[in-house]
Amino acid sequence: MTRGLHLAFEAASHTEVDAFHRAAVAAGGVSRHEPRYWPEYRADTAFVRDPDGNNVKEH
Repeated sequence: MTRGLHLAFEAASHTEVDAFHRAAVAAGGVSRHEPRYWPEYRADTAFVRDPDGNNVKEH
């Protein structure tokens, strides 16, 4: 089992970031940060922790 992994996906729009966040939470993930614009990434981004403790983000 992998733990502590940081995995990122690239989204084409804010709508996709919202959909990722909703689906990840519905599948058992824990929201770390809801979708919003992050200036340091220059992108809309959402962060979710999966049930194994991995950090997954979409931007």
